[in-house]
Parts: sequence; C-alpha cells; structure tokens
Amino acid sequence: MMKRKIITSSFFLCMFVTTSLAQEVDSLLNKVKDKAKEKLQISGTMGVTYEGYGLNRSPSGWTGYQPRRPWNQVRFNFTPTFKFSKNFSLPFNFNFAAIPTNFAGPYAGIKKPTFGQFITNPMNSFGINPKYKWAELQLGTQYLKYSELSTGDIGVFGVGVDLRPKIFRFKFFTGISQQGINYVAGPPTVTGAYKRKNWMAQIGLEKEDSYLFAINIAKGKDVPTSAAPPPLTIRPQEGIVISLVSDLYRRKAFILKPKAHNLLFTKDLATPLSSNVKSLKPFIEAHTSTITDFAGQLAVGKKGKNLDLGVMVKYLGAGFQTIGYPFLQSDRLDYLLNTRINAWKNKMNIVASLGQRVNNVKNTALRAKQFIGNLNWFTQFSDNFSLNINYNNFGFQTASGLNPFGIKNVSNDLGINPTFTFTGKKIIHLISMSYNYSKYDERDVYSGLTTSNNTHTGVLTYVPTYLEKEISPDFSILYFYNDVPGAKITLATLSAALSMQAAKKEDAAQGAITVYLGKT
Repeated sequence: MMKRKIITSSFFLCMFVTTSLAQEVDSLLNKVKDKAKEKLQISGTMGVTYEGYGLNRSPSGWTGYQPRRPWNQVRFNFTPTFKFSKNFSLPFNFNFAAIPTNFAGPYAGIKKPTFGQFITNPMNSFGINPKYKWAELQLGTQYLKYSELSTGDIGVFGVGVDLRPKIFRFKFFTGISQQGINYVAGPPTVTGAYKRKNWMAQIGLEKEDSYLFAINIAKGKDVPTSAAPPPLTIRPQEGIVISLVSDLYRRKAFILKPKAHNLLFTKDLATPLSSNVKSLKPFIEAHTSTITDFAGQLAVGKKGKNLDLGVMVKYLGAGFQTIGYPFLQSDRLDYLLNTRINAWKNKMNIVASLGQRVNNVKNTALRAKQFIGNLNWFTQFSDNFSLNINYNNFGFQTASGLNPFGIKNVSNDLGINPTFTFTGKKIIHLISMSYNYSKYDERDVYSGLTTSNNTHTGVLTYVPTYLEKEISPDFSILYFYNDVPGAKITLATLSAALSMQAAKKEDAAQGAITVYLGKT
C-alpha cells in the first residue's frame, strides 16, 4: 500500500511539473512570437496593372501617326520593405513588364532578350537595398545622385555600398547603364548602342544640417566590341569626372554650397593615344579625341520661417560632357535669384526664381542670352477652395551676326488650377480644374519670319470619396488644342476609373477605361 502511494504521488508530481513546464514553454514561445511580430514590420505596395492600346487611323494605313506603345502590356509592381528590427531593414524595388521587349521597342525588330538583358532593361527595375545600422548594400538597379554635375540622371544595374559611420561617408557602386545593341539597317532601322560600364565613388564627412565635405569620382566607359555590327553614327566613348562638393549651414539658416568639377572625356576610343593631353592614370588614358574642361557652381542663401532668399551661379565649360548626365547642356553660364514666401497664416506659399543663361560663352560671335523666370503661387482661400498658379518663361535670343536675322526662341507657359472640395455626411466631393496655355515663338534666321506654336490644355476631374463604402471612382475630361502653321490638332479624352478595397483594406483592385477622340 505504501508502494502504491509513492507511485501515485510521484505520478502526480510528474504531471504537475510537466504541466508547469509546458505552460512556461508556451508562455516563452508566445513572448518570442509577440516580440517577433513587434520586430518584423512589413510595409510597401504590390500590384498588377494592364495597359491596352488601340489605334484607328483615317484613312486606313495613314503613316502620319505611328503606334506609340505595345498593344497589350502587363506590369508588376512589388516594393515591400521588411523591417526586422530597429537597425535592420530589407527593401525591395521590383517593377517590370510581363512582355519582354528591349528598350528600342517592340517595333524595332529586336528578338526576345536574354535574362541578363531583361533585368538590365531600362524599362524594368530590380533593386534590393539591405541596410544594417549605418551600412547599406545596394544591389540591382539604382539611381544614385552623388552631385548635380557628376552622376545622378541614369539608372545603373550593379552592386555597391553606402557606409555612414558617424560623420564619415564612403560610397562605391559599379554596374552597367546600357547594354550593347547591334546595328540593324532595317527597315525599321535600329541605330544600335555600345555596352556602357559605370564606376562611381565618394569619400567625405557629413553632419546633418551642419556641413558636408566630399570628393566624388564618376567614370563611364563603352565596350567597343559589344555591338556587331557596330552603330554607324555613334562612337565608343569614355569619361571621368572628379568633383569637390561642400555644403555649409549656420544655425540652419545660412547656406553656402560651393561645387567644383574637373573632366576628362574621350569622344572616340578608336582614336590613338596622345601625350598632348595629360592622362589620369590608372583611371583614364588620353586619346587624340580626349578633351578636358571644368564646371563649377556656387549657391548662397538665407532660410527663414516665412522667407527664403538665395543666389545661384553655375558655369559649364564648352567641353564639359559627363557620362552621368548625358543630356547636359555645356558652354553656359547661369545665374538665378531664388525666393520663397510664406504668408497669410501659412495659407499662401510663393516660390519664384528669376535669372539669365548665357550660351556659347567661349564663342562671342554665337553668344546668346536666355531669360529664365519661374513662379508657383498657391493659396488656400478656405477649407473648400484653393488656387494654384504657375508661370514659366524661357527666352533665347541672339543679335544678327553670321545669320541675316538673329535667333529667337521664346517660350511662355501659364497654368491655372482651382480645386473645390465639398464634404457631406456620407461622401466627399472633389472637383479639380486645370488650364494650361503654352506659346512658343521661333524666328527664321534667314527670312526673319516668326512662327508661333500655341497650345491650350484643359482638364476637369471629379473624384467622389465614399465614407461608408469600399469603392473609389474618379472621372476626368481632357481637351487639347494645338495650333501650328499648316496644322491644327484637336484631342479630347474621356476616362473613368474605379478601385475597390478588399482583404481588410490591405488589397485594392483598380480598373480604368479611356476613350480618345482626335482631329487633325
């Protein structure tokens, strides 16, 4: 009997200990799960869009208007950010088309690209940026801006790092900004392109809202053997820019931003090496087609609560041509006066700039001056009504010299955008109207005749927001009229869209119908 009691007691004790231990384990697991949930945060967007394109021409077969896009295109957008803790995050940026076409377009006769061409295609973007504390790894397609005159205007597919321990800054990235495309005589003709490799680096010191001092180097080089047959009108090039960038802030109000850039650029890698131009080994060797030049920028300003005032001067030499900004206009001098005014109890905001651009600085016979003026004026008159007005003037004129009449190109753009908002018990009505007038005058240098290109664009948008429903429709009407010598173009567009939320308001489906009516 004593033996049975001991066994029973032992069994009861084991059950108690086991149950208690299981409860503790469950409690610990729940805490770990809760902690994991607290640490792991997922944000971002994910979606699919479909674009259908149709074209009817009258008369049928008229070649004056060609197709502008594929007939059917599906695009996927996947941009989540996984935040595992305060110090570690993993953002993705995937945006790509389902129908693989090369950047020259589906009408150029280019066959289905390889996987490497697909992921480096400029119309697609595949990027991953894991970051831990001050260290960031950059993978895939990146748009990196190191300075305004070195690199920042092109996407590069590759690998790099961005390290920011305390006040120190170190960046490096290398990759491909352009794949090689073979020349095709056609029809249709494919111009072709050389494969372009890019390298960029930055080292410096930075303290937010206090100072920045950095040295940048950005290089790009074409691969001459990457296109067979090679392009007929394009030559393989190589260029490097070394820049000194500094920003100084005093009490977060006074700003001084001097920047200097030095350039070596080879227009044709097929030309022989030259000792007339000093090389910058090991980065670049000079050829007979290599040029050197300089660019600089200086900005000084004063920031306040309701008033900003600043002056900016920029100079680009006649031979300044950088890989990172391929469409940059060289041989010019810009000076601008910039201001921002905040008034009427923060209900009125005015941003304006006024200045002049001098082109062909080194050639006095062709020197020209351009007037630059920009204005953006926003006023919130009430909770129901706001008005935004913008104006841009860009003038280009030269005196008569080599031509019987001087060059004259003057552009004026005026935009007016009133917005009305009415709130009810179950719905919010938003009505937005936009009108834009654009006038471009150009004078013929030989006859002296001035032609005008006048464009009127009007858009009316209505967006009702239902407070108790999961649907969001919107409607818009667009009217476009263009008057040029010898032609008048009228275009009207009617569009309607509807989006619905589902799955606890975390998912959304959206569709749109657009009808174009045109007359020439």
